[in-house]
Amino acid sequence: AQVSRVLGDADFLVNGTVTHSDGFRQHARQQAEQFNANVGWRLGPNAETRFYFGAYIVDQQLPGTLSLSEALNNPRKAAPTALSGDQARNSRTERIANVTSFRLEVGQLDIASWAIHKNLYHPIFQVIDQGGWTYGVAPRYTADFEIGGFRDQVIAGARFIGGNNTALQFVNIGGARGAKTVDSAQNAYNYEAYAENRFFFLPTVALMTGAKFLHDERVFEDNGGTPGHSALIASRNYDGINPKLGLLWVPRPDIQVFADVTRSLDVPDFTDLVQSSFSTTRFVPLQAQRAWTAEVGTRGRYDRFAWNITLFRSLVRDELMQFTLAPGIPANTFNAPRTLHQGIEFGGSVELLRGLFAADDTIKLTQVWNYSDFRFENDPVFGNNRLAAIPQHVLRTVIHYAHPSGFYFAPTLDWVPRGPWADYANTLRVPAYALLGLQTGVQFSNGLLLFAEARNLTDKRHVSDLSTIANAAAPGANTAIFYPGDGRSVYAGARYAF
Repeated sequence: AQVSRVLGDADFLVNGTVTHSDGFRQHARQQAEQFNANVGWRLGPNAETRFYFGAYIVDQQLPGTLSLSEALNNPRKAAPTALSGDQARNSRTERIANVTSFRLEVGQLDIASWAIHKNLYHPIFQVIDQGGWTYGVAPRYTADFEIGGFRDQVIAGARFIGGNNTALQFVNIGGARGAKTVDSAQNAYNYEAYAENRFFFLPTVALMTGAKFLHDERVFEDNGGTPGHSALIASRNYDGINPKLGLLWVPRPDIQVFADVTRSLDVPDFTDLVQSSFSTTRFVPLQAQRAWTAEVGTRGRYDRFAWNITLFRSLVRDELMQFTLAPGIPANTFNAPRTLHQGIEFGGSVELLRGLFAADDTIKLTQVWNYSDFRFENDPVFGNNRLAAIPQHVLRTVIHYAHPSGFYFAPTLDWVPRGPWADYANTLRVPAYALLGLQTGVQFSNGLLLFAEARNLTDKRHVSDLSTIANAAAPGANTAIFYPGDGRSVYAGARYAF
């Protein structure tokens, strides 16, 4: 439910959502309550501010991972360890934020700030019990003006994000806390400054330049889980500069063609840096993931056509990769020396027919296609193997019929023509699958919407996700890493807006 109103120079919006699911699998019940609100004031002709509030309660039972045979032949089954440990992920989150904007003589200044408090109770191989704060501030300046008769657009800003987290672990006794095994603190501080400029040296062609400067700190304090344990403090800092250079061509207001080269730096978080097993927790000082990426593409809309196409190629160094050691234990992370990411991201639609059964009815075809050629490059262990968990082709096709009365009807096809590898050694592959669906509904003029959706109409057994491992063929390798996808399901409901 949602309500919003404008009251003179102020306005507000409040919404609340409650969801419950018994789950397709055993031990997969979920319950969530969410509250959001925002209040805005116009402070004057050139200034306004808005406060955001949120509170979220999420309780999730976890069914765990299965072997490939179990996922395909008994997909409703829960993993035995998920049942015996009553594995779950329960979180409580509160959020407050503000965005204040000032329109200047040239440009606009927006200042965002926020604070988020979160508690996590997460019984898996052990009970993970964490709580802490994330907070930050981010000023941003944008302007559109002329330099010597040439149009120029500027974006510049900075951002600080801090986080302090108390991370405890306990022996899991049927989902309850037993003896304490880990008592640690995780502190992270991220500082960024960035600027981007678009200089239109021709009326429709711009030179894009930019850079981001960053400094990130990770500090881990291990206080142990037993009395008398000496505290161990470990830390790692990351610094980098990410430049960007490109061209933008805007032949029409609603069409863009672009090409650019950028450098990226992805810094590991504590999910990567703190690696656990049944007996130990340790800080692993991983390298940051670095990449140079070249991309070219176009997006826009013309007549009956709309599209968004990007071709990209990334040369990645020290890519952060994860692999699972045992069921229920968080994946460990390692740096792969050299990897290659290249592919195509395509989304497009075309209005095939108009006026078939009525004056203004339409039939529209929408196609999404992601092609991902991701692989190691001369890796000392994995050679030129493909990266695990990433299918080469993912396609979604929708044929949408809309009648001017408000009725719509849309068959869907989700297709993975060849499943991804489950391991980096490329010895175990997920089967391909195709899922048929159907969406339909009626939008009435009084604001009432009736809708229904059927998914996986053929009840296809398939794997929707997986945890990666190093080598599935290695002796003693854990191959219970697969999440079965949901079977045939039907959703129906109503929405009323006034």
